[in-house]
Amino acid sequence: MGERLSFGVDWYPEQWDESTWERDCERMRAQGVSVVRMMEFAWTIVEPEKGRYDFSLFERAVEVAASRGLKVILGTPTATFPAWLLDEGEVLMTSPEGRVRDFGARRMGCYNAPAYREAARKVAAEAAKRLGGHPAVEGWQVDNELGHEGSDRCVCGHCRAAWHAWLERRYGKVEALNAQWGNIFWGTTYGRFDQVPVPRKQVSVGFNPGLLLDYDRFMSDSAAAFVDAQVEALKAAIGPDRYVTTNLYPPPLSNAIDMERLTRDMDFASWDNYPIWGAQDEPFPHHFQAFAQSYVRGLRGSGPFTVMEEFSGIQGHVCLGALPPEGQVALWTVQAVARGANRIVYFRGRTAPYGQEQLCSGLLEADDGETSRSRVLAANAKRAKAELARLASVPFESDACLVYSKDDARVLREQYLSKGLYVKEAEWMQAGYDLELAKWFAPFAAFNVNADVKSAASVDVEKYALVSLPLYQMADPALVARLDAWVRRGGVLVLGYRSGARDLRNWNIAAPLPGLFSELAGVRVPAFESLNLTRTRLRLKGLPALVPAHAEVWADHLEPAGAEPIAWYSGRGKSCRGKPCATVNRVGRGKVFYIGTSPDPAAMFFLYRRILKEAGLSPRFLGKEAEVVERRTDEGARVRIALNHSPRPRRILGRRLPPWGWAVLE
Repeated sequence: MGERLSFGVDWYPEQWDESTWERDCERMRAQGVSVVRMMEFAWTIVEPEKGRYDFSLFERAVEVAASRGLKVILGTPTATFPAWLLDEGEVLMTSPEGRVRDFGARRMGCYNAPAYREAARKVAAEAAKRLGGHPAVEGWQVDNELGHEGSDRCVCGHCRAAWHAWLERRYGKVEALNAQWGNIFWGTTYGRFDQVPVPRKQVSVGFNPGLLLDYDRFMSDSAAAFVDAQVEALKAAIGPDRYVTTNLYPPPLSNAIDMERLTRDMDFASWDNYPIWGAQDEPFPHHFQAFAQSYVRGLRGSGPFTVMEEFSGIQGHVCLGALPPEGQVALWTVQAVARGANRIVYFRGRTAPYGQEQLCSGLLEADDGETSRSRVLAANAKRAKAELARLASVPFESDACLVYSKDDARVLREQYLSKGLYVKEAEWMQAGYDLELAKWFAPFAAFNVNADVKSAASVDVEKYALVSLPLYQMADPALVARLDAWVRRGGVLVLGYRSGARDLRNWNIAAPLPGLFSELAGVRVPAFESLNLTRTRLRLKGLPALVPAHAEVWADHLEPAGAEPIAWYSGRGKSCRGKPCATVNRVGRGKVFYIGTSPDPAAMFFLYRRILKEAGLSPRFLGKEAEVVERRTDEGARVRIALNHSPRPRRILGRRLPPWGWAVLE
């Protein structure tokens, strides 16, 4: 499917006078661009009236791009819809707060609105029919950032009816639903499925956690059905030599939609890479980006994936933040390739003069003048193609894996346990689970150990020497059994606090904690407490008491039952003081570490240094701003990509790298 490593630009020909198109494409090609994405917000252009399709603007744009040697990715334009669709019945989403979205924003259409779903399927099918056979069109993006900006939850009338039908299919009889949710509690039993409410926000205490979890599953299935219809329509027309994908957005897990299911029938997943956006005063640390990219890579095997929107200049809708150095922006591109991307598409070609994204800078400004960032990124892309193409399309290899549970992510979004897991980044986003998992992924990046991120539903533990399983409350007996056998054969398992606390119904487990993991972990958890936004000191075995390590977020009070304590709470003022907070249990030829708290960076560093060594993974810390990723080339050679995430020169593995510099080490 084309180049081993390609660079592109998000191009919006409809926003510019047609007389500029040829110059735009010539300039992009001269900068090393080989592919452009277009059309993802153009429904009102291609179907100005119901059933009257006019793709002529994009037929001309594709021809201009092709004449300048550019390939094209086309987006199905369904993230916004034309005003005429409002006349077809109720199509607008209703938020859980009861607010009906208005026309004029984006992501306002309800996945369960029949008129919207059918019109979206038809416009996707018509686009594929009209443009799918053009030799310059190499692939398709379905919709845009599905689930973003609160569009993962709707409580409109269509959703209410579809919700009742979904419940009936799932449970068969309402008595089964009542039993599953424990509706005898507070006397909330139902006599019919159509009595079950949609989860609108309540004045005080909300709905049964069973209802909320199932509603998120229902909304995920609704989004998947909306996407599946478009994927089917596209694949029926475009043939097997063109790919279908969709672009996901950060943070990766804080929404109802299961992106693994959403992308199931696609060729690969894509990602929108914005390490800094809006009012942020500094970018996310590089380990968070490593976690997010590893997550996207893990949705469809071991890669490669596409970055469909790569940060190129300062971004925001209403408020801006810090401007990162151009060298750092270029390094984010290299990090994405190092972590498994083989296609980078910069957002966007030119800054829009109008609209909600007029504060989102492109490679060029609205005056069409050249910028230093466009020159820096073009030079970096040229170098990356020369040095990284030989590995970009080779599957990523890892000996370690961080495993997440989508259902636990859904539960913890609402029942977040600790203020330390409540991170309200926006009205519609509670990202505590994402940030906590990124924290547990950070040691792999810090010690330069390749690691995957996989779901509990699909992980193959046999591929790994080490599996980290934080915040795994809703333990699946089948996975626990596989882990048990794997550990006994020599695997190293890391369990986090709250492990095994619930069953698959999301009920508190009817056994001493950590439930199904009790024998494997060799511990009991007779008590626990939330640390919220406080923290308490830790004492780590084999290290001086003065090492400034702390426990945060949560404190399981551990009682060894065969396991060996390796860390203790030592701070004053907490009931956990003096109790073990981390243990190791030898099981067969393997080991199980139980960490009953959220360690701060210092504690995580020392704990994982030991864990990685005992898993045989040769941890090597080269500085907090150094990142090294090992890859295999298409000829089978092993190389290391060294990245300097620092504004200062530094030496990494014997190579002196400039600020924000990188190198491929043979």
